[in-house]
Amino acid sequence: MKYLKVLLFGIFAGLAIGLGSFAFTITKYLLPGTPGAIFASALFSIGLILVCVLGLQLYTGKIGVVFDDREKLVENAINLPIMLVGNAIGAFALGILCHFIFMNVEGVNNTIIAISNAKTGSNMVFLEGIFCGALVYIAVYLYKNLQNWGMKIIGIIVAVTLFVYCGFQHCIANMFYFGMAFNWNINMLWNLLIVILTNSVGALL
Repeated sequence: MKYLKVLLFGIFAGLAIGLGSFAFTITKYLLPGTPGAIFASALFSIGLILVCVLGLQLYTGKIGVVFDDREKLVENAINLPIMLVGNAIGAFALGILCHFIFMNVEGVNNTIIAISNAKTGSNMVFLEGIFCGALVYIAVYLYKNLQNWGMKIIGIIVAVTLFVYCGFQHCIANMFYFGMAFNWNINMLWNLLIVILTNSVGALL
């Protein structure tokens, strides 16, 4: 039963990150240019704020602390792949839904395809994944350890805005982008495998 809860909370976390990714995509479409990109990157943080406030199960938020409680190491190791599957279900499902809703809106389609292609076409994906994993860990760490609620939220927004604006890659967000772009191929699969690994390395480091 507890593993089912991890899966469900993982799905909700995937939906939350997908919501942030959708806000980023739509804002990039509506506000092209540097100011729009910064605002869009800040809006992406909606996803991680929801994850933290609601206590959802996000793989990239949990992998960095997997070794913190040695007594629960085995349990945490089992939970991680379950929540990752849940994250994938939530993010892909929302992405596919958005694809069919906006499939006839050419500007939105062009924007999401450009985002998707930038993810699979990057030559710096290893570093982008590592830096993203590190910044997500920092965002979650600040949320858990800062006492002031305003500072908790600001900590998330600053860290998330930085990694999104810099083009660092987040595996769950990429699942949404690929789902909405609906242009699945072997490059997409390789990207997800690499970014899952590098996000993990960045968070653990």
